[in-house]
Formats: sequence, C-alpha cells, structure tokens
Amino acid sequence: MKDIKYLIIPDVHGRDFWKNPVDECLKDENIKIIFEGDYHDPYFFEYPEKYEEEILQHSIDNFKKILDFKKTSPDRITLLLGNHDCGYAIGSFICSSRRDTRHAQELENLFKENRECFQLAEECTIGDTHFIFSHAGILKGWAESCFGQDMVSRKSFNIVDNLNNAWLMKDEHILFSLDAYDSYRGFGGYKYGSPIWSDIRSWAGISPDETFGFNIVGHTQTEEHPILLDTIVDLDCRKVFYLDGEGNLKEFDSGETIFPQKMR
Repeated sequence: MKDIKYLIIPDVHGRDFWKNPVDECLKDENIKIIFEGDYHDPYFFEYPEKYEEEILQHSIDNFKKILDFKKTSPDRITLLLGNHDCGYAIGSFICSSRRDTRHAQELENLFKENRECFQLAEECTIGDTHFIFSHAGILKGWAESCFGQDMVSRKSFNIVDNLNNAWLMKDEHILFSLDAYDSYRGFGGYKYGSPIWSDIRSWAGISPDETFGFNIVGHTQTEEHPILLDTIVDLDCRKVFYLDGEGNLKEFDSGETIFPQKMR
C-alpha cells in the first residue's frame, strides 16, 4: 500500500472511477477518505449508448453505496457537499443545473435522512501546510460577508467548524449564502464565490492572506490534469488523488506529484 493519509475523490456525478481506489484503501484502517461532493446529476453525453433513466439510476445507486461506506466507517470517510448536492439538500435555488426532477424527492429525502453524514468543509495539517478541503474553495472575503469581518479576524475563528456547524444547525443565513457564484459562473456574479460555487479562474492572483490554507477542491471540471495555483488545486478531472505523510498531493494511479511542484 502506498503512503496514503488521505484519499481524495473529486466530483463523482454518477461515475465509477472512485470505486477500486476506495475499495483498496478501505482495507487499511489508517487511511481516511474524502469525497468532495457532487454525487449525482451525471453528464449524459458521457454515456452515449445508455438511456437516461439507466444513467440516473446507476448514479443514485452509486450515491447510496457511498452513503453506506460512510455509515460503516464514519470516522474514516468524509462526505463534502457540492453545489449539486445543496440543490437537493437546501433548495433548488442553490443549483438547478442538470437537476434530476424525476428523482428529486428521493434525493431530497436521502440528504434529509442522512444530514449528519455530510459536511461543508474539512481540514488537516501535514508538516508546514494547512490543507482546506471543500467543493470549490473558501475565500476570506466570502466568509466575512457571512460571519462578519470582526468574527473572521479573531484568532479563535475556525472556518471549517463554523461551516459544518451551520450545516448541522440548519443556519439559513449561512446556508442561503452558499448561493453566491462569482462572475465566471454567470452574469452579475458576486465578488467572492461560495465554498460550493467559487470558480478556479477567480483564484488567479489570490494570496495566502485571502484564504485559510491551501485549498483542495473539485467543482470546475478540467480535461485531463488538475489545475494548480498558488493557494488552490482543482482536481475535477475524473481521477483519484491522495495526500501522503509528508503533505505531497499525488495522483493515485500514476503516483505523479501534483503539489508541491518541484523546482526544475
């Protein structure tokens, strides 16, 4: 087994790419697994030879299997919420993109009945690097708009705890504020996208002082490779990644190091 501390699964959207790595890593009790959200609402064009209902049902079955993993190993598996998930768990005003209206009630019930299984963020520190996991990235500007600048500036403020508590306590002020997308996601977008909507392009030039750590996200789909910027990496390329014991982020299959980049 590779030196894996955290196995990281970007946007699932009904796909199967995560299954073998998760099955393998579940055999090692020391490995934690983080799903970064968007479990349903598949892309139909990826399955040209299948009927839509078959694709949707397979996606829902995958989601239920992931939930079963969480319930079986609650301390080892973290399920983060994406914008598509929040469209069912909070309200369609959060996300209506490719919304599965046929099974919307079933999906809403799954989130309602398993609310305690989900989080909005996670964090860990390995070596000198503090990693922040969310679906799309957490900017201090967005946090200040929700929690207030005075609160965010306190040394005791922890963005991960506050977001997860807001989810569990159904804090509508914070949860409704997740409906904030930057200009890359639509005309008239907010200056700061939320942790489920922020687009990787809006992070160009973002300094460490503007965030809470190095962000590991999905959300903005890329073709084959992750997108690495100074304060964030976007992994949404239908591959599985992991953090090792030294804080190196690597692709699961190839072992290629994504972060930190080595000097050439």
